[in-house]
Amino acid sequence: MVDDTPKKKLLMLAYCCHPAGTMEQRNGWHRAVLAAQSGFSVTVLYCPSITDLDNSLLVSRLPDDLRRLVQFVPVPLSRSHKLWLDYEPTFYAAYKRWHRLAFQQAKTLHSQNPFNLTHTVTLCGFREPGYLWRLGIPHIWGPLGGTHVFPVQFLSLLGWKDRLRESMRTCLNGLQLCGTPRVWQASKKSAFVIAATSAAQKTFSKSFGVPILTELEAGIEFVREQSRPERDPKEPLKILWAGRLRGWKALPILLRALARLPKDQAFSLRVLGDGGCQKEWQQLAANLGIALSIEWVPWPTYTETLPHYDWADVFAFTSLRDTSGTGLLEALAAGCPIISVNHQGAADIVDETCGMLIPVVDPERTVQGFTDSLRQLHQAPELWKRLSEGALARAQMYRWDARLGWTKALYESALSDGCQNIARLASPERGPELKDSELTTRNVPL
Repeated sequence: MVDDTPKKKLLMLAYCCHPAGTMEQRNGWHRAVLAAQSGFSVTVLYCPSITDLDNSLLVSRLPDDLRRLVQFVPVPLSRSHKLWLDYEPTFYAAYKRWHRLAFQQAKTLHSQNPFNLTHTVTLCGFREPGYLWRLGIPHIWGPLGGTHVFPVQFLSLLGWKDRLRESMRTCLNGLQLCGTPRVWQASKKSAFVIAATSAAQKTFSKSFGVPILTELEAGIEFVREQSRPERDPKEPLKILWAGRLRGWKALPILLRALARLPKDQAFSLRVLGDGGCQKEWQQLAANLGIALSIEWVPWPTYTETLPHYDWADVFAFTSLRDTSGTGLLEALAAGCPIISVNHQGAADIVDETCGMLIPVVDPERTVQGFTDSLRQLHQAPELWKRLSEGALARAQMYRWDARLGWTKALYESALSDGCQNIARLASPERGPELKDSELTTRNVPL
C-alpha cells in the first residue's frame, strides 16, 4: 500500500480549538483545517480545560478526507491552574504555565518525529508568545492583536473601575510591547509575524522592527445565499447589538443615540450578551425612556446566535477597544447592514459598501453620528438594500475557505528562503500591502 500521508509536518499551537465554540476556539479549529488542506500533516496542541471535546471527538468533527491528516494532542492543566483561568488577575499566570507544558510536549514530539514548521495561532493577543519558536525550525506567530487601546477622550463614559483598568492596560501595552524579552525574541525568531489588523500591523512594525503581514484573526464559515427581502420603512427598525456587557464595549453610545431618535421612529433593540455592566446599562436605558424597546438576551451558543443576525435590520458595533469583532463578520454573512465606530479592526472590516462608519472623535459627535445613521437607514429603504447586498458581497472575502491559497503560500514561503508567493498575497482580505523587499523570510537559527 502506498503511503500518501503528506511528508511535510506542521505543529500548531491552538490553546483554543473547537468547531462551534467561542471566536477564539473556532479560529483555532479552522486554522488546523486550513493547514491540513494546505498539504501538511498537522499536530495540534490544545488545552482541554476550555473545551468539552477530547481529541478523539475533535477528530470526528473533521471532514472525512482530513481525519488522517490532523492529530489533536491535549495539554491539560492542573486543577488549581484551571481555576486561575477563570479570574482576570491570575489568567496569564495559568496561561503561561500552559505554554510551558505545551513546549515540553512539543520538544518530545519533535524529537520522536521532527516537524518542518510550527505555527502559534491562539490566543490572538501578543502578550504570551509561547515557546515554539525555540524549536529551531521555521515558526509563524499570529494573527496577533491586543494592541488597541481605549480612546482617552471616551474615558468619561466609564465608571471609575473601568477607567482605571483601561488606563492601566494602555500603559502596560507600551511596556509589554517593548520591554518583555520573550515577546521581542519571538518576533525576531519567527519566520513571519502576522497582525490581525492594519492598526496592529503599524504598532508591531514599529515596536518589533520586523516586517509584519496582515490577516484578520477571525473568519466566517457560511454566507447567506439569497438576498434579503425589501425592508418596509413603516416597520420599526430592528437593531442588534452583540458582545460582552463590559465597559469597553460602550453600549451606552447606542443607547444615548436611540434616545435622540424622533418619537415617530419606532425601533426594537436586541442586546445579545452577558457581563458586569448589564444592570447599570439597563438602568441607563430606563432613565433615557427607551427600556420598553429593548430586549436583553443572555449569551447563547454560537449556532444559536446566528438567527439573531437574520432577524436584525441593522447591526450596531460600538466597541471602543477590540482587535476585530466576530459580530461584524456574522452581520456581513447575514446581509445585515452595519453601523460601526470607524477605528481599529472595525475600520478594516466595514466600508461604504456594507455599512456606515462613525468617526471616533468625542462622545457627543459619535453618539450623534449613530443617531443620524439610524435615521437615514430607517427612512431610506434603497440605501438599506444597497448596503445589505454589499454586506453579502464583502462577506465572501472573509470566508475561511477563501484563505486556502494564501495559507498555502504563507507556509511554503516560511519553509523557503524567498517570499515569491506571499509577496502578492500579503493580506488575504486586501491584497498586497508590503513591498517584495519587505517580505523576505528571516532565517531561523538552528
